[in-house]
Amino acid sequence: MRAIAGLSLLLLAGCDKATEPGFAEAPEVSRHTVAYLKSLCDGRSSAAVTQDITIRGFITANDLYGEFDRTIVVEDPSGGIAIAAGHPSLADDYPFGAVATVRCNGLTLCNYGGKIELGSEPGDYGAEAIPREELSRYIRVTLPEEGERHRAAPLTFGEVSARHIDTRVRFDGVRFADAGKTWCDTDPETGRTVATERTIVDAGGNEFTVRSAATCAYAKEPLPSGTGSLYGIIDYFAGKYTLRVTNREVVFSRTATPYTAHSAYQTTPDPGARERHVTVAALPRAYLSVVGCSAPRPTK
Repeated sequence: MRAIAGLSLLLLAGCDKATEPGFAEAPEVSRHTVAYLKSLCDGRSSAAVTQDITIRGFITANDLYGEFDRTIVVEDPSGGIAIAAGHPSLADDYPFGAVATVRCNGLTLCNYGGKIELGSEPGDYGAEAIPREELSRYIRVTLPEEGERHRAAPLTFGEVSARHIDTRVRFDGVRFADAGKTWCDTDPETGRTVATERTIVDAGGNEFTVRSAATCAYAKEPLPSGTGSLYGIIDYFAGKYTLRVTNREVVFSRTATPYTAHSAYQTTPDPGARERHVTVAALPRAYLSVVGCSAPRPTK
């Protein structure tokens, strides 16, 4: 696998110029943390990025299962940030677990409900999406470096704080208070699935909210029963924290549905944390075609 990964990196380096002609390498001095980038919008509704600021981090959320429609989340050790992206199939080019380098000059930070987002310009509901044809100008995707991998932070409900917004976490030993219901409700008038909040409970009886988008592929499937672990992104709006499941990472003792994201993306489990790590199979399709691999999208 190391040899394949090494070869992939070489091929990726060659593909960048052909597939992403707009992305130019930034000087090392322009590299900053996600936390620094977000601080530029402190106390403001929006802030245009007018200096050479580059962030680098793992992609910890995308639209593979419809969970983050037209959004990716990029996380480094200092924190995470949601990036609005006008692409109908982000997971094909910005896969979970890959590394994104983002050149932020020319983009805009927006404060929506107390959460800082990155996009093209301010909108009525946070940052407007970066147009698809401009994404390669601002974002480049590569494999993680040797030995580099992302781990979800194990947290209790009470430990969640502002620094965890848009970071990937893990809640262990939890159950759904609404087990048996579907992930999302259906509007009785329109028949359409709607974004829905469900409650999870830990061993001490403490509660936390799980919010699922109406676009998620498993919206009409039943919630898992039993006790287990949920992985997801901490979201925030107007004083309330919620968990948004990402990459369909649900590990329960008795699950209502088979969660097949693991095998489809050939991920490697970590026995201690039951983690999964990106491999060549999770690369963007444009790159996979070069190395002769494929990564199927889930059947909805």
